[in-house]
Amino acid sequence: MSKNRPEWALRLLAERRKRLWSQRQLASHLLKAADERTRAQLASVESLCRMVRDYEAGRHHPSEEYAELYCRVYGLTHEALFGGEAPSQTTEHPALTIPHAEALIAWLTSTNTSDIAVETIGQQASALAEAHTRTPPAHVLGEVVQLHHQTQALLHTGRQRLRQTRELLRLDADLLAHACLLLGDVHQDEAAAAYGRAAEMYAREAGANPAIAIAAQAKTARWRRRYAESADLARQGYEIAPAAPVKILLACQEANAAGLLGDVPRARGALQRAEDTASGSIAADSGSSAWSCSNSRRALFALSVATRAGDAEAALQAARMAEESWAAGEPWVRGTWAQIRIGAGIAHVMHGDLDAAAAQIKPMLSLAPELRITTITRYLARMGELLRARRFQRNPAAGDLIEQIRAFNLGARPGPPPKEETA
Repeated sequence: MSKNRPEWALRLLAERRKRLWSQRQLASHLLKAADERTRAQLASVESLCRMVRDYEAGRHHPSEEYAELYCRVYGLTHEALFGGEAPSQTTEHPALTIPHAEALIAWLTSTNTSDIAVETIGQQASALAEAHTRTPPAHVLGEVVQLHHQTQALLHTGRQRLRQTRELLRLDADLLAHACLLLGDVHQDEAAAAYGRAAEMYAREAGANPAIAIAAQAKTARWRRRYAESADLARQGYEIAPAAPVKILLACQEANAAGLLGDVPRARGALQRAEDTASGSIAADSGSSAWSCSNSRRALFALSVATRAGDAEAALQAARMAEESWAAGEPWVRGTWAQIRIGAGIAHVMHGDLDAAAAQIKPMLSLAPELRITTITRYLARMGELLRARRFQRNPAAGDLIEQIRAFNLGARPGPPPKEETA
């Protein structure tokens, strides 16, 4: 049956299934996408259900009016949804024709999208941010870029209401910032930096708070070893961020970058700001979003600062705090867990206890190659550097750990292993 369906019919079916909508739900969305006057003249939900079945079967092509409603609901252009095939010139409902006297109103209210479509893009962007901590970055990156292209297709036609344009720009700013993080995870630092800059520009153009875009840029600057820039960006973002988890994250990012600079007082001051902010009135945090900063993630940043300050005991205490948070029911995030294991391993290396260090990192060495993101491999590379110290040169356990680290990092990506820590 599908072999005989035109391409546009298959696309209509695929777009509905992608959103997990029934035909009745789609019919309801089509009605809601119409302006108030037109909606009163459309077919009933029951009739629309039958029409949807016919469209998806390829028996009838939607008329110009119904094709427009489909584009609004799915947030796609006519070309993207129907290809080059022109809609039927036969009007399925004569009452849909707009009188000339209402042309100005029609122009003002005409749009290539709908509030429902914009809301759907927002929901998908939020879902991808939540998937960030559970799914291999290359997979999430593909979805983020696809949604970004969909948003761009709407923006480039320039046929939205002004408020819709601003919201699409805001959503695309978040998508660009998310892509910035993901590109860094797959070792594409230059591209990440470009996406981060674009994210901030889009946020400001939308009149939205650019804190998320700045957080993405701060992390990218740290990946590129621009620690002073990273710390300053994070502080700038913290000062303007809303009362949301990203504000805590920005304080932690400043602490991490300052620790890498060797500015321990600044790092500890930033960690204290993160704690003070977290204890205040902050929006709810799922604990698993790309922009989350849960107790366990704050513990990771504290651990990183402690190891840079040479305070092994404080590092191990931070690792215990993370374990206690997970035991208390906080969402367990694989990447945070892996870095906690590495950080605790580094603390044990600082103590000279290589057996304890090996025990800490052993569980995370089995991570699948696609999950060995930059934040893990670079942190592990830092441990390898410490193991090459003179005091371990004749220690077989140190040599064994160095080899395990080398194999793990080489298995993550082709080419030489990363050479710098980041958390």
